[in-house]
Amino acid sequence: PPFPVQFPDFTPRFLIVDLFCGAGGFTEGAGQATDEHGKPVVWVVAGVNHDETAIESHKANHPLTAHFSEDVRDLSVVARVAAVLSEARTRFPSALVVLHASLECTNFSNAKGGAPRDADSRSLADHMPAYVEALRPDYFTIENVREFMAWGPLCVNGKPVDRKKGRDYLRWVGEIEAMGYHYDARLLNSADFGEHTSRIRLFGCFARTGLPIVFPEPTHAKDPEKSGALFGKKLKKWKPVRP
Repeated sequence: PPFPVQFPDFTPRFLIVDLFCGAGGFTEGAGQATDEHGKPVVWVVAGVNHDETAIESHKANHPLTAHFSEDVRDLSVVARVAAVLSEARTRFPSALVVLHASLECTNFSNAKGGAPRDADSRSLADHMPAYVEALRPDYFTIENVREFMAWGPLCVNGKPVDRKKGRDYLRWVGEIEAMGYHYDARLLNSADFGEHTSRIRLFGCFARTGLPIVFPEPTHAKDPEKSGALFGKKLKKWKPVRP
């Protein structure tokens, strides 16, 4: 397998496999995590994406990551990712393993308007249980638009069936929970955490039985006076797009 040239020069607390890694947004953010002494705690062991240009960009910025220019639906890649992760686990046996998937969102988002949805694209999430089963991560995390929770069947015209909204989402969550995980999810707004844009996304987390799920608390608010009382602390005002 395309294992990294070298192991990291620190002892990671988390080993991450980044599916749909793109050019490396999630990998970059995760890699910035540090302990109380400012030392890095995350090693993104593997990144998978079908776009070769994105993988080349990811590789240039993250040379210690094993890169797979593959379609996640090609389940032959699962065994190769598992082999790489096995090597990392052997070197760092105390590290927790996180499988992360920034699932395709275009064919769930309301930004699609009234246009037909691509059923094949919407089914990409259905390939995730195979990765969970093969890699047996301690955590499996997802990020998507809020409409992912309404994932359900499409009619013959490619439009969501209103009365069946959320049916596939609940089925999918239950399938992964049955593997020995518990699940929680939050709709988080990036502006509430100090970003210069208001963007709400769904963040879901499956954790092995016995492991905690903790979501961050907001640091900013549109109306700090009202929100501060709600969260029991003083919050900062949202940052504007323009300085």
